[in-house]
Amino acid sequence: MVDRISHLPSLAALAVAGVFAGIGVWVDGERPGWLFGVFLVAGSVVAAAVVRPVGLWTVVPAPPVLCAALVVGGAALGGKSLRELVISSAPLVVRTFPSMAAAVAAGVVVAVVRVGGTWWQSRSSSTRRADAGD
Repeated sequence: MVDRISHLPSLAALAVAGVFAGIGVWVDGERPGWLFGVFLVAGSVVAAAVVRPVGLWTVVPAPPVLCAALVVGGAALGGKSLRELVISSAPLVVRTFPSMAAAVAAGVVVAVVRVGGTWWQSRSSSTRRADAGD
């Protein structure tokens, strides 16, 4: 079923994950917490489910980059200097590490299910038992 809807290019799937993560930052406010993590994981799962199979290599490791970009981008909107930007955003990136790890793990699970399901369905019929009735 998933392979029927998995046709998005990599950049579009990354945009989907970015929208989910952006909504999480918007809902959680200045200090991303568990709600941001839920949106980040959901975005990673949706993006990994709808991307073309070749795009899994791009979408699965993307949550840390998306997370860091959103946190640093949000801090940069305050008009701070580079030093203040690093000092204020580094703890937030460290704080969101569990969310990033969970999002990557969820993306890996979806990728394994998709690739494993494709492999299982494409097995040769010569590997099936001869006495198995059809």
